[in-house]
Amino acid sequence: MESSGPGPAEPEVPLADAAIATQIAVAAAKGRGADRAPTLEQLLAAFGEREPTLAARRRVRAALAVAGLGVRPDLLNAEAGQRLMLLPPGAGAGPSRGRAVAGVAALAVVLGLAIGGASLFGKGSTNDRASDSLPAETSTFALPATATATASTATPASATTPADTTPAATTPATATTTTTPAAPSAAEIQALRHKRAARIRTQRRKQAARRTVTVRVDASARPTFLCVDDGQGRQLFGGTLTGRKTFTGRRVRLNVGLASTRVTVNGNAVTLNGSPAGLDITRTGGARELPSGNRPCG
Repeated sequence: MESSGPGPAEPEVPLADAAIATQIAVAAAKGRGADRAPTLEQLLAAFGEREPTLAARRRVRAALAVAGLGVRPDLLNAEAGQRLMLLPPGAGAGPSRGRAVAGVAALAVVLGLAIGGASLFGKGSTNDRASDSLPAETSTFALPATATATASTATPASATTPADTTPAATTPATATTTTTPAAPSAAEIQALRHKRAARIRTQRRKQAARRTVTVRVDASARPTFLCVDDGQGRQLFGGTLTGRKTFTGRRVRLNVGLASTRVTVNGNAVTLNGSPAGLDITRTGGARELPSGNRPCG
């Protein structure tokens, strides 16, 4: 709103108010553009004002003017909850909306320090209201944990400030308890070793099964001559077979006397071509016929 005539004279600025305004001006000048956007209530609270009355606005505006700090929009025209732009001498265009929101936390720390400094400068003065405890409803934001810690350590130990009584400063740290697992007993270690050995044996058997063949020879209907070796010179059977016999290996070579003998390889029947008959059996090659001169016991 515009005034139709010259307004009343600006109020006198106490030393405590000048100290607060100076600290805010320094922070706004040195910080990024985003550090210059407090709300109306935050700026008034730094000077101990609980309500945005006309007198409170004029008091803060006068103090900021002494520090060479401008405010846009004017404090007298700003509405409740409105975010203000602090303009230090020589400042250029205002910051973007995104950076202004990000800088509120940093400015809040400076405002807290300014309140503490005012309590030192104006202790005992009737004009000094910056040292009064601020009510909870005047704060429109929550300080992050790191900002609260910075404000607490920057205040001298002998001075009592509002920051000393805030919940963030009195909240005890949560202790983290780490439980070390108990070392396994000798019996548990032994059991783990047995399980690991059994697992290895099972894997090896499966790998061997993928490389070996199982050959079953059945002479139950009629006994027959049979000679079997492993292809490496080791004889597995030699003589007359009157029943059933099973052979397993990477390679199995047969010399079968009668074609009436039933032969299966991994469950699949194999036909014998003549009497006698010879077979060379592997996993990859299957059952191949052996010439008479190359048969076991031939």
